[in-house]
Amino acid sequence: MTTWAIIPLKRLSLAKSSLSKALTPSQRQELVLNMLADVLNAVHRARSVEASIVVSPDEEVLKFARTCGAIGFADYGARLNDSLELAIKHAMAKGATSMLILPSDIPLLTSADVENIISIASSPRAAVIAPSKDNGTNALFLRPADAMNLRFGGESFPAHLAEARAAGIRPQVYRSTTVGTDIDEIEDLLNIDVNGLGTQTREFLISFRSHAKSGTNL
Repeated sequence: MTTWAIIPLKRLSLAKSSLSKALTPSQRQELVLNMLADVLNAVHRARSVEASIVVSPDEEVLKFARTCGAIGFADYGARLNDSLELAIKHAMAKGATSMLILPSDIPLLTSADVENIISIASSPRAAVIAPSKDNGTNALFLRPADAMNLRFGGESFPAHLAEARAAGIRPQVYRSTTVGTDIDEIEDLLNIDVNGLGTQTREFLISFRSHAKSGTNL
């Protein structure tokens, strides 16, 4: 079994507008890249993952992903699920037999989470789904890599459960605070302060606050 990971990310200029009251556009962009780095670090430390792909229409994101050891896969405006399906086909052409799809904004993700999600899938046809705090999907593992239709967007967790069953797969659920914590609101940043020791995201937030107190800009 060869597992690849796919991480989609929209244009930096559109990222995390929900944090606009706390961070400037440039600070939000820096936050997004630090979170992506944390997710990639966790993926690359997991021995069960052969390679990773970052899917984005933003050339700066793709360039950053490549410096982190990931493959940059250009998405020129396709819908999220369509872009992910294209990336899955690319990975399968390179030998991937199973796929782990992750968002870029779960910086508390650990390599143990990645290994646990993969190890839960014990059958030749499998789907492991980790819900987000708002009933979305924060991890989706598929074997084979194209085992079912993708339904990312909104409350996708129940939609993915239904798609798995429709494909004849009994889905398994992985629940973890580290996987379930995606950064969407100002309150989520406080969670990183408490639980994000060792992450680049936490170091960025510490640096941001330090500069803010000294009256200088990041």
